[in-house]
Amino acid sequence: MYNSVEVKQSPLHGKGVFATRNIAKGELLATCDMALIHVNDNLPENLATLQFPWSEDYDAICLSHVGSFFNHNSEPTAEVKDRDFVNLIKTFVAKTDIEKGKEITIYYNDAFEDFVGK
Repeated sequence: MYNSVEVKQSPLHGKGVFATRNIAKGELLATCDMALIHVNDNLPENLATLQFPWSEDYDAICLSHVGSFFNHNSEPTAEVKDRDFVNLIKTFVAKTDIEKGKEITIYYNDAFEDFVGK
């Protein structure tokens, strides 16, 4: 699906997204269709760990091969470039140059930093 990234086991946490070739800063990594779930839904843990904040009432899960597998890092190598609220699409791009074989990470949010810091 995406020729520059793949999902495999991560030393950071569970599965992660890795570069299959050298990637340039600003390059498109993935465009992901999103499925909305109400924030009050009790999801099984294996799904709850894959959700992203979307709006006040909804979280979302990426329906692509890679979208929900980016692990967190306070110095990320990728970022969300766009959230299309009408078509329910999230676009990820490289924030830095990324070497082949390296895990690609995103910054979740400040609340997550507080959570993992405890």
